[in-house]
Amino acid sequence: MRLVAGALALAAVVMLVLAFATGGEDEPPRTAAGPPAAAAADPGLAVWTEHGCGSCHTFAAAGATGTLGPDLASNLKGMPAADVKESIVAPGAATAAGYTIGAMPEDYAARIPPEDLDALVGFLVANARR
Repeated sequence: MRLVAGALALAAVVMLVLAFATGGEDEPPRTAAGPPAAAAADPGLAVWTEHGCGSCHTFAAAGATGTLGPDLASNLKGMPAADVKESIVAPGAATAAGYTIGAMPEDYAARIPPEDLDALVGFLVANARR
């Protein structure tokens, strides 16, 4: 009897995980494969991945679903590249509604080489909802 109950509990957990992994009706299913194929070759995505941006931020183009920071596709919509860059290197200058200053590391200007930062900004701007 305990074996059957354990199997049923395991099946319920698997079904729950699959339900969350497939997303809602209006979005394509998420898979372990990562970002959409079109974004996979983008050098900005490599910078995104290297610096762990998806651990905090949701960004569909990167296949990221972090919840500590804002959804960048929505928050960067229509934002000029210079403002996106500033939000990365000086995140305390302004913050998205509902988020506190100091949650994002302040040292990305030192950690990310300028050419990589430009690639990251280009990736974000190109893939934010317009």
